[in-house]
Amino acid sequence: MTIDINRHNSKLFWFDLQPNEEREFITIYIIVDEKITLIETGPACSHKNLVEGINKAGFTLSDIDFIVPTHIHLDHFGGGGHIMEVCENAKAVVHPNAVYHVSNVNKWWSGSLDFLGDVAELYGEPLPIPEERIMSAEDGFELDLGVSMLNAMHTPGHAPHHITWIHNKSAFVGDSLGLWYPEIDKAFPVTPGYYRHDLALQSINSMSKLNLEEIFYTHFGPRPATGAFQQTLNEFQAWMSIVEDGINKSLNSEEILDILFLTQDGLKLTDIKHGIHQRNTHLGSVEGMMSCIKRKNEKS
Repeated sequence: MTIDINRHNSKLFWFDLQPNEEREFITIYIIVDEKITLIETGPACSHKNLVEGINKAGFTLSDIDFIVPTHIHLDHFGGGGHIMEVCENAKAVVHPNAVYHVSNVNKWWSGSLDFLGDVAELYGEPLPIPEERIMSAEDGFELDLGVSMLNAMHTPGHAPHHITWIHNKSAFVGDSLGLWYPEIDKAFPVTPGYYRHDLALQSINSMSKLNLEEIFYTHFGPRPATGAFQQTLNEFQAWMSIVEDGINKSLNSEEILDILFLTQDGLKLTDIKHGIHQRNTHLGSVEGMMSCIKRKNEKS
């Protein structure tokens, strides 16, 4: 396995992290300015690959000034504590709701085990980060990189502690715009058990007003912004409509997913290319939407 570095432009590198040798799953970004910023870390299991990618991009670990996740799910920041241990000059910049969990990881890890099961074990256990090395990013927070600024925009929906990071005319969107498949020019929802559909749509609409030129997905890679928000919004709304209809017909999550594979253009291709792992991801999204509907109905 080889980590290949992509030089997107003079100020941005990215590479395929390949956790557990899984390709085209997690993208790591490095912003180059007077301050060097790492966007996402991936899970603990890919620490060695992360270090290799940083070095292959031409940086030493001591060069890294900021380590900035979009949120703290294990596939995005499970390796945060590990890389902070060796990036001695770096500060971690996280959502205010995540500060406690990344400095006291027991609840974070136990919750991940409960929700993800064997997948959490595969990702690996996070390590705590000392509080004095953590910066809290409120909505609108500006991180001074030297010449440019990295701006925090809270984008709940996928997770309550989710941040989209705006850099010039680009955005690092984490999971707020779903999963991007360059080969089929589509993004599909990724919606965990505590998904909030109303907040997700609000976040998409808010991002669509920023006049962005490029979107940088964690899953997976860069995408031109033109048309992306409308395609994503349409897809999220279509999925929720199909899930709601399936619930009304007393269908289970597997049956609803089969309908989505038949009706949503390109979705079946993700299952063919990426295998059973991808089907399970989509199944989890269906179940996340079902949980969202159930909570809403219980309140009404």
